[in-house]
Amino acid sequence: MEYINCLKKSGVPVKDIAGFINLCMQGDQTLAERYDYLDQEETVIEAKVAELQEQLDFLRFKKWYYKTSLQAGTEAVHFMEGTNVVQPDIHEQYLKLKQQTPPDQFRQLIDL
Repeated sequence: MEYINCLKKSGVPVKDIAGFINLCMQGDQTLAERYDYLDQEETVIEAKVAELQEQLDFLRFKKWYYKTSLQAGTEAVHFMEGTNVVQPDIHEQYLKLKQQTPPDQFRQLIDL
């Protein structure tokens, strides 16, 4: 059951899960196939995690952007002087602050 739950939560189609379970029921002669299958799934999941991490990183940057705008009372705090164009290095400013912030204090950087 643990295999099924893990694969299901990972987005593996039911047909593929059934194929994997079928391999498991065939005994030792399918050990290499089962290993290879899980190795491939690991690669797929790692890619999904990386993509989700990028999305989370961007979301957190935007939270910081809006938090600092709210604190300043205006979004113009992030604009180039005299324009409504965001400063080109604003993301780098955030990344520098994030890097300087201890992990246990990071939420304070982005949360209201």
